[in-house]
Amino acid sequence: MDRLAFCFGVHNHQPIGNFDHVMVDATERAYRPFLERLDQRPEVRLSVHWTGSLLEWLRERSPRTFDLLGTVAARGQVELLTGGFYEPILAVLPDHDKIGQIERLTTFLKSNFGVRPRGMWLAERVWEPHLPRVLCEAGVEYVLVDDRHFALAGLDVDTLAGYYLTDEQGQSLRVFPINQRLRYLIPFAGVDEVFEYLAAWRGRAPAITMVDDGEKFGAWPGTYARVYEEGWLERFFDRLLSTPWLEPTTLADVVERVPASGRVYLPTASYGEMGEWALSADAGRALEAAKAEISRLTDGERLAGLLRGGFWRSFLVKYPEVGDAYWKMLRLSRAIHAAVARRPDDTRLARGQVALWRAQANDAYWHGVFGGCYLPHLRRAVKTSLLEAERSLVEAGAAPETTWTREDGDGDGRAEVYVRTRALSVTLEPEAGGMITELGYYPAGLDVVDVLARRPEAYHDKVRERAAARI
Repeated sequence: MDRLAFCFGVHNHQPIGNFDHVMVDATERAYRPFLERLDQRPEVRLSVHWTGSLLEWLRERSPRTFDLLGTVAARGQVELLTGGFYEPILAVLPDHDKIGQIERLTTFLKSNFGVRPRGMWLAERVWEPHLPRVLCEAGVEYVLVDDRHFALAGLDVDTLAGYYLTDEQGQSLRVFPINQRLRYLIPFAGVDEVFEYLAAWRGRAPAITMVDDGEKFGAWPGTYARVYEEGWLERFFDRLLSTPWLEPTTLADVVERVPASGRVYLPTASYGEMGEWALSADAGRALEAAKAEISRLTDGERLAGLLRGGFWRSFLVKYPEVGDAYWKMLRLSRAIHAAVARRPDDTRLARGQVALWRAQANDAYWHGVFGGCYLPHLRRAVKTSLLEAERSLVEAGAAPETTWTREDGDGDGRAEVYVRTRALSVTLEPEAGGMITELGYYPAGLDVVDVLARRPEAYHDKVRERAAARI
């Protein structure tokens, strides 16, 4: 019998600074009920990723959920994946922060659950070709990205299976393609339809992978009723166990038993929508029109899939306010890294390092249909952490309490003025009319001028169309 290994899994994350009631709701409607049903079926094996900040919150606010995760991990039912502790976009961080964030989550999982993860979840699946080297240095053996990444490298998504090898400067990394069709089917299609699709892979592939947001199992609108009250997840798990040709397993198990499907060099990519959101409104409209036109051609759907949007780093230009926070993060990263190298046992610098990593959480550095940098509470969480990291340098004696400099601190070819006093952190741009782009007040951990200008987005057209249709 040709058995198909099915690497199913979930990724759970809540943004730094998110409202507490949102996290409680996600726990009660998605995280805990999912684990409860998993606990009832010990034979179902899968891989899971929880961000470090969410795990810390669960340990304090929902120990029952935290302990449930420990139960299924202890018996080897689930594989725990590492990643950046605070879910940063790893590709845009200095290498020492990439490694530090990964090692922090790896250490947390080892300390609390007794396992050292081998694989990693890549935040927002933002891939850049330099990543394999530094991920290997952090002890990562394999990572997951979308099958679209492989399509952009010229591979046929209808034949992608198992995992592939990639490398950078002689450091090899395994990469699992996440099947997009399964992402869209689970849990929104009927269980029969999901297994019909899986059956089509039987005999064609040794393994297939689907890992996606755990919030869609109860926290997304309408999913709690479908997944739990109507029993979708229980039927899905039971079908996994009763299908003789299907083997629910972990990524680690596939790596041990199955040879690589080939070698691949992936281009810079994320999931398709991310690239569209990174574009300007005009470019986004042009991309949508091009996809619609190409889709009308023979084999147009496949050809349209080769069209791509922008580059994640473009958010740093599209939203200058985001770029300002990013460049301050880089300046602080260099300063803290140098200070820690001189005084590795200074607890004040250690606290500053953690605050810096917290400020690298990705959610406030970009915008999609879920809010992102437009949400003031997410921006404030980043700004508060940056001010805390900056203040730690002063408290540790690694930076003067009162100072000012004039230098190009954001790589735009123009000098800014940076002022620090006992209470304030101020950034001025002389060549922009003396504009104040930061007025941070240390005692409150508040950037007083933390506002974001409204900008047109390509998806606004669809919002207006839907509104007009209701009139």
